[in-house]
Amino acid sequence: MWKQRAAKIAKWSLARWGMRLMIQLTVPRTRVGVAVVAVNDNLEVFMVRHVFHPLYEWGLPGGWLNKNEAPKDGALRELREETGLTAQLGPAISVQHDPETVHIGIAYPAKLNSGDIRLSHELIEARWFACEALPQPITHHTQLAIDAAVAYYKNLEN
Repeated sequence: MWKQRAAKIAKWSLARWGMRLMIQLTVPRTRVGVAVVAVNDNLEVFMVRHVFHPLYEWGLPGGWLNKNEAPKDGALRELREETGLTAQLGPAISVQHDPETVHIGIAYPAKLNSGDIRLSHELIEARWFACEALPQPITHHTQLAIDAAVAYYKNLEN
């Protein structure tokens, strides 16, 4: 009986407002990052060298999601902002929680569209690397995402 009464009260606009406020005040937040794992026909991976990443200079194009931004949209936005390139994304292939940096990372496989690379102020260079000759060190999440993307495209070929 009390559940039905509570359900009716929850429909009131003031109650809905109060529930949203309580969620914002009490539910912990975790940042969400997105990455693009571009793989070409030779199964080489497109990687970028970051200015502001002193421990892991080489990584994947990507960054943090904006508030209320869909992950795929954020991945494409970050790719465009960092390199000037666009891409066709596949489904999310890697979702990892990193307790050290307290974030969730989502990676998407991609085929880059043709275009000129225009590096942002955040990047030093961008290059294609064979999977067996990736620059080191790279993060565990980056390696998992690359492995998953290469497996995804190999599976598409079969």
